[in-house]
Amino acid sequence: MMQRPPIISVDVEDWKQSTWDRSLPISERAAKNTDRVLEVLDQAGVHATMFVLGKFAEAFPGTVRNIQQAGHEVGCHGFAHEEIFHQSPEQFREDVRRAKHGIEDIIGAPVYGYRAPDFSIVRKTLWALDELAQLGFEYDSSIFPVRHSRYGIEDWPLHPTEVKLEAGRSILELPIATLPLFGRRLPVGGGGYHRLLPGFFARMAASTVMQQNDFMFYCHPYEFDPAELWDTSMAIPLKVRLHQGMGRGRFETRLRAFIRRFGGVTAKQALAGRALPTVCASDYVMA
Repeated sequence: MMQRPPIISVDVEDWKQSTWDRSLPISERAAKNTDRVLEVLDQAGVHATMFVLGKFAEAFPGTVRNIQQAGHEVGCHGFAHEEIFHQSPEQFREDVRRAKHGIEDIIGAPVYGYRAPDFSIVRKTLWALDELAQLGFEYDSSIFPVRHSRYGIEDWPLHPTEVKLEAGRSILELPIATLPLFGRRLPVGGGGYHRLLPGFFARMAASTVMQQNDFMFYCHPYEFDPAELWDTSMAIPLKVRLHQGMGRGRFETRLRAFIRRFGGVTAKQALAGRALPTVCASDYVMA
C-alpha cells in the first residue's frame, strides 16, 4: 500500500464547556485558540477537517467563516457536546440537525462529515450512524477501534470502510488511528497522546500505522493553550489540571514537526475517488 499523508482533524470546542460543565457558554478564549490553530495550519501549508461544535458556531460565526475561507473542510461535532449514549435517538437527531443546519447557514455550503463528542458511537449507539445518513452526512469519524472504559469498539476495522445500514442506506467511517502492538491496539492518533508521549515515539508510531492504513489524527484548539488551566478561577482539581494541561506547552512544536514530516490532508481529500471495503453495522451491535 502506498503511504498516504495523515488526515488532520480538529474538534473545535471549548475545554471548559465540553469537558467540565456543558451548561457554560463558549468562551472568547476558545475562539482565540482556534485562530491560533488556523495560523499554524496556514504556516504549514496544510488544510484540515475541522469538526465544529454547534454551540461554538452560534457564539463565533465569524471564526467558522474564517475556517472555511482558509480552505479547510468544515464538519459537524454536534451541538452541545453531549455524548450520544446519554441521548435518545430523538434527542440525538435534534442536536445534530440543529448543529448541521446552523453551520451550513454560516458557511453557505453543505456539511458532509460528523464526529461524535467523546467518540460516543459505541456498540450500543451504532444506531446513530443510520440517523447521520438520514440527515445527509456522507461520512463519520467517531469510532475509536480500541478497548476503553468510556468509548471504543475494539474489533472495528482499523481502515476506512463503507458501513451498510438499514433500508439500503450506508455511510463511510474513518476510524481514529491506532497501533496494533503485542496483541493490543494502542491509541496513537490524538493530540493528548502526542502531548504526553515522547515526540520520536509518536512519529514512529504514526509512520508504522501509515504503512498499512490511513492515519486519522485529531486535536483540539485548547491544546495550543498551555496557560488555560492555570488562569481559571474555577475549582478544578489539581489532578485534572495536570492531566489535561500536561504537554500543552510543547504541543504546537510537536504538531509542526508532525506535519513537516508527514504532510496532511482533509477527510474529504482522503476519501476522494476511493472504493472502500464494506462492513455491516449490525455485525458490531451489542447482542
